[in-house]
Amino acid sequence: MSLRPFVQDGFLTPYQQGVLDDPRPDVHLWWACGSGKTLAALAWLTKGPPDERVVIVTRAPTKAQWAREAQKYTTLRPQVLTGRTPYAPEPDTRVVVLSWATIQGWAEYLLTWARGGRLAVVWDELHKGKAWKRRERLVARDGSVYYSWLDNRAAACAKLAKGATRRLGLTATPVRDRRSDLWAQLDLVQPGAWGSNYQFITRYCDAKPGAYGGLDASGVSNCDELRQRLDLVTSVVTKEEASRHLPPLRRSLIYLSKADQSRPAGFKQDMKRAAKQGANALFEMQLLEAASRKRQWIADTVRDAVLEDGQKVVVLTGRRKDAEALAGLVATRLKKSDAPVWWGHGGVSTKERAKMVDAYAETEGPCAFIGTTDAFGEAVDGLQNTDIAIFGLLPWTPGMVTQAEGRFSRHGSKRSVHIMYTVAEGTVDEHVADTLLEKLEQVTDTLDDPTASGIADTLAGSESEDDIIQGVMALFA
Repeated sequence: MSLRPFVQDGFLTPYQQGVLDDPRPDVHLWWACGSGKTLAALAWLTKGPPDERVVIVTRAPTKAQWAREAQKYTTLRPQVLTGRTPYAPEPDTRVVVLSWATIQGWAEYLLTWARGGRLAVVWDELHKGKAWKRRERLVARDGSVYYSWLDNRAAACAKLAKGATRRLGLTATPVRDRRSDLWAQLDLVQPGAWGSNYQFITRYCDAKPGAYGGLDASGVSNCDELRQRLDLVTSVVTKEEASRHLPPLRRSLIYLSKADQSRPAGFKQDMKRAAKQGANALFEMQLLEAASRKRQWIADTVRDAVLEDGQKVVVLTGRRKDAEALAGLVATRLKKSDAPVWWGHGGVSTKERAKMVDAYAETEGPCAFIGTTDAFGEAVDGLQNTDIAIFGLLPWTPGMVTQAEGRFSRHGSKRSVHIMYTVAEGTVDEHVADTLLEKLEQVTDTLDDPTASGIADTLAGSESEDDIIQGVMALFA
């Protein structure tokens, strides 16, 4: 397993190269969002011995992206595992990717799959493993005390960590709430090295009896000692440092397989009625059906980016109904947070649309904005300080797509934006992408337009060296 030649030849940032040169078998990357943790992790994996097997645990929406990035930048050929019931990976598979949501069902099987040999585990978004309660205290008939594994995700992760020979933890937010969140994460990368949870919170969280029972671990203690210990096992990259190495705009194609798509609901009769109305009506219904298949993935991606990574996200789609449905899903996923959500389309007055764009522009913290490309993809100023822009439905023409991109990468931008183009496999999406690609290539041939060329390369899945340089950091970490 190795890096592609173009990656080895100076494409890594200095801090990514530092991971490749780091001799530590177990390490934490506490890197800012968008700093390239995924590529760094893939580089780290290539350092393993030839017989090593690899488990990558990540968020459900990013499993396929990990597999794509691995194939793009390395000779790794990951298999994405789905469901909670274990099954045998393909015979030659040495790298598997699965989600935090399903790890509980897979952990013990994966230890058997490793055959007692070398096993590397990458914990992406490690803060999802912050739960500390893995065992329960039981009393035997003779009065002796023993501990038994619980049947939960925390226990499954701990078992997998103990069986690994190398471990890498990735997160931009190791402490989401309080210092006590650290123990479980540290233990997943260095099992046993940090003592028990009780020992950790007593030593570093000034744990005391709580007013209503239990322990109050909301305090801090022995700060200098903890900082010195963390320095030995962590690599920290701030947003400022990452920004010095990031391109202003990155693009990626998110190709959703049928397994990653939502099941469309209520379209069977609509399709029949549309077919009777003619080809245009049928095609319009097919567009809406394709959009509905991507909504859950888009909403989950927005939720994770906003809540987990503290990012500003814009979603542009092609139809009003889709914008409204997406806005509802996103609002539901963010309703327990303080993150604001704006949405609109051509049915909203120009004055109201301008107000929501201004409100979005003035918001520095995490938030989401959902709208149609027709309403917000041209002659709009205020969307440029966006971390992630997702196209739910591709615009029809090169002019529309380049204008829409211009909303995010323009004068006054202070953030590097990652633009995601989503395509649902086996739907009319593919036809739209092919049509747009053909038109973009014509624009490129005629006008030598670098923006059109870059978008075309992204949709085609092929990239020039210059685009690869930009794409190296196009990772949803």
